Formats: sequence, C-alpha cells, structure tokens
Amino acid sequence: MSEKAIKIYILQHPPVVYENKRGKNHTQLLCIANLLTLYIAKRCLSESDKIRVTLVDAPLSKNTDSQALSLALSAETCHAISPKELSHYIMSLWENLASSDPKALITLSEKFNNKSSFCEAVGINRRNFYGDVKP
Repeated sequence: MSEKAIKIYILQHPPVVYENKRGKNHTQLLCIANLLTLYIAKRCLSESDKIRVTLVDAPLSKNTDSQALSLALSAETCHAISPKELSHYIMSLWENLASSDPKALITLSEKFNNKSSFCEAVGINRRNFYGDVKP
C-alpha cells in the first residue's frame, strides 16, 4: 500500500490512547486499542510523521486489561463479516471507485489498476463478479 493509503487507513482507525502520568512533567500515551494501526504507523511512516489518535480517560489500573479486551472484542465482533459478504462489498467499492475516480485506485495500490489484479491482491475470485468495469 502507498503511504497515502496507509494514512487514510490510520485516519479511519486511529489508535485509542490514554495518558499515563509519570512524575511531575512527564506524561506518556499508552495505546489500549487499535494496536494494529499503531504498528502500521511505526512500521510504515517516519518518526517525524504525526497521526491522529483517540484520547480516552485512563482506566483504573486494575481495569486496564479488561478495557483493552472489551475494546478488542467489540471491534472484532463488528468486523466479523463472512468472506462471501466481504468480497461482494469490497468489489462493489472497487467498481464504484473505478467508475468515479480510477486514479484513486492507483493511489491506494498499483495492484488495484484492473479487476484481475485487484481480485488477486485481496484474495477473491474474479469469476464471481460479472461485467467489465475498467478504471
């Protein structure tokens, strides 16, 4: 994915952090949810890049694990889409973007430039989708 696509993803799924006070003048931000986003940002962006985060109230120290698990479970449950439904959804997104702004597809990934390479990149069977929409 391009840097622009990574930044779009991070904007949609900002890390959820809380302030952990360390002494008089030092506050540390600790990530409690959307850890994958933080990992992607650290791996793919430069250290000088800034990203948007969601700041939440610090949990009681005894509730930190529980809050992190609750956030993770709710996110995973909400994202639990079967592969069959997901393939139609993302193909629909690709087709709409191919029709309205084909250059945006290339901005996301060079592999999104045509239906075959898009389907291969995301692991879906292109034969399940009819019609010849081209960017």
